[in-house]
Amino acid sequence: MSGFQERLKSARQRLGLTQEALAEELNVTKASVSAWENGREKPGFRLLPKLRVVLDVSLDDLICGLDADRELPTEQPLVARNEGEADLLKAYRKLPAKRRKAWLELLGKG
Repeated sequence: MSGFQERLKSARQRLGLTQEALAEELNVTKASVSAWENGREKPGFRLLPKLRVVLDVSLDDLICGLDADRELPTEQPLVARNEGEADLLKAYRKLPAKRRKAWLELLGKG
């Protein structure tokens, strides 16, 4: 399993970016990017959202090392884990729109 620095470098190279180009996108120095990729330093918390956007990779993949080849959906659909949950979902879907809205409000989701 690769560490953060390897995943960072791999994501940068996948896009064909040099350390200098990535540094420019993030408004940091090339030396900072080099230090991250060599494991001497880690990027500050404030840079993580920018890294995600610039490298077009999820923070889960970048930080935690989830399978980089696996495409993660932006919003994963919920799946019933057992028969009871499936029955609840079926019953919910049969409700009129007003009742569904009331249930969501009751659950704090509406």
